[in-house]
Amino acid sequence: MVLKILHVSDDPLPDWRVEKSAISLKNKGNLVYFAGLKPSLTYNRKVFNTTFHLNWNPRTRYQIPYEWFKIKNQINKILNEIRPDIIHAHNVLSARLVQEVGNYPFIYDNHEYWSKYLEILETESDSTDISTSFRNPQVLIKSKLDNVLKKYSIKKWIKWDLDLVSIIPTLVPSKTIAVDLSHLGKKIFTVPNFPMKSELEYIEKPKMHNDLSSVYAGTAPYLGSITPFKNIDGFIPLFEKYDIGVLNIIGWKSDYSKNVLYHGFLNRKEMISEMSNNSVGLLPFKKHPFHYYMNPNKAYEYAHAGLLILSTNSIKPIFDELKDNVIGFEDYDEMIQQLKYFKTKPDEAFSKRLKTFEFARQYILWENHEEYILEAYKHA
Repeated sequence: MVLKILHVSDDPLPDWRVEKSAISLKNKGNLVYFAGLKPSLTYNRKVFNTTFHLNWNPRTRYQIPYEWFKIKNQINKILNEIRPDIIHAHNVLSARLVQEVGNYPFIYDNHEYWSKYLEILETESDSTDISTSFRNPQVLIKSKLDNVLKKYSIKKWIKWDLDLVSIIPTLVPSKTIAVDLSHLGKKIFTVPNFPMKSELEYIEKPKMHNDLSSVYAGTAPYLGSITPFKNIDGFIPLFEKYDIGVLNIIGWKSDYSKNVLYHGFLNRKEMISEMSNNSVGLLPFKKHPFHYYMNPNKAYEYAHAGLLILSTNSIKPIFDELKDNVIGFEDYDEMIQQLKYFKTKPDEAFSKRLKTFEFARQYILWENHEEYILEAYKHA
């Protein structure tokens, strides 16, 4: 039986977790559709049979009545056109929208453990005094109103997230999230953000590097703001201050310095190829409570690129998945010592890279977990 599957998101494409889920079912002969924000101008992958646009905006996300009514009308028109057999709703706002529309079975793909993320965000925002940022009384009043609306919405989003998990089949990206939510729902399935086999066919076995170089793949701080659990403040200057090799940064552009090179945004093939030119892949986020749950896909891309992986030791899910193929550090001082050590031990670094590469080829694959997507669909 050919299924018609509609993926609903309040984000645009590209979104590789959304696309991998669609590809898994499309490869089995099903029809896949997407409804979400308009894709970026550079997006050109032909994953979905048809894509539809939903006009998400801040007022919609805050569920302002008229805006929420408009987007419900939009999704209803899409549903009437394609009449999907199942809806795959990504993150809490899309899942809540689908739940309110009703009439169709759906699953909830909880990409980031929204309730925990928002709970921590709310706690941290309580310590920020917005009045120190503004002098204009009108701007201050608007900011305070926005802050009240945001806090109210966060409490609502947390409740939605937990309510959804309790009654809707749910996909999560890490075992720690699944265990934490197991007291609420019994239909929780772990699907980590591993690469697909098709992404890896062209990657050769690691080559020996006599000179140590490292890679960090991530996104630049937005308007100077750093996501708390991805805080790398003080990390980049270390490569100018200490003799620990060259750092290659993928994901944003900036001025080169002697030991730091920026490669900007690369497509997935270019990204993994560039990673493989290095010896070490770094996950240097400063310790944060949310690390117990987050499962960054960069760790697994590093593994398939044949890198020696060094990570903050608080990011539990990647140690669960990669076993002894990731080396933890407590802080930047310990990371520096590890890099200095492997700079003088290229043979040992190469041996560990080969072992990690082979482990990833066997265990760190999206296809090893895609059966759980189908299982969740059966329970919808």
